[in-house]
Amino acid sequence: MSYSLEGKVVVVSGASMGVGRATAQRFARDGATVVLLARRKLLLDEVAETIGVNAVPIVTDVTCSADVCAAFEQVAAQFGRVDVLVNSAGASRIRLIEEASDDDIAVTVNTNLVAAIYTTRAAIPLRGAGGGDIINISSEITLDDMPLMTLYAATKHGLSGFTKAMNKELRRDSIRVTLLILGAVADTGIHENFGPGDLERAWPIWEADGYLTRMSGTRLLTPPMVADVLYDVVGRPRELMTDVIHVRPASS
Repeated sequence: MSYSLEGKVVVVSGASMGVGRATAQRFARDGATVVLLARRKLLLDEVAETIGVNAVPIVTDVTCSADVCAAFEQVAAQFGRVDVLVNSAGASRIRLIEEASDDDIAVTVNTNLVAAIYTTRAAIPLRGAGGGDIINISSEITLDDMPLMTLYAATKHGLSGFTKAMNKELRRDSIRVTLLILGAVADTGIHENFGPGDLERAWPIWEADGYLTRMSGTRLLTPPMVADVLYDVVGRPRELMTDVIHVRPASS
């Protein structure tokens, strides 16, 4: 598909690693100015260095309303618009719900759902001429239950509902809102969400349940693969809407 992002302003949350990092790099390679949002300055600066002059790193806790407002105020002052918003920040906890602490609940709900609401709210008034695109990253966990991952599932279901509502509400403004449902992705840094022994406890339970083979299988997507899908979504003719895309490895 022939399409250029030259001159476009793309905001990516969760841009310091995984899908967010790969997406920022992919879009910048095609000429977009990429605004990188993430909490950790060191990682953010590393990504910006790989991109070069097209990168605008802004240290932002996307679960904090004040941080998000400040980031988008900087975008408004510097560029005056947002053409594409990719919400890829995510967090998860391996817990039975009765084991979840207040912090577990707050981190998961705020990162996976509230953050996307904050960034979307801030981006809408800055839509570029002709509309724009908002893409929210979800998970196959919304299609099948995964033991010990209730918090993650609940927030991703919430993101699905939010995306569907925004798709309808923003169509009048020529803003396309897409939900991207992903199978398991390698090199996302998700292991940083888990405590000592969490995976060792969960893995045999997941295998016994059959979730791993029912859904993604044994192979993993890579962040650059996902970034190419995101690029394809944005590059579709403006008269086309892509409401939901489900991407996973072609074979186990």
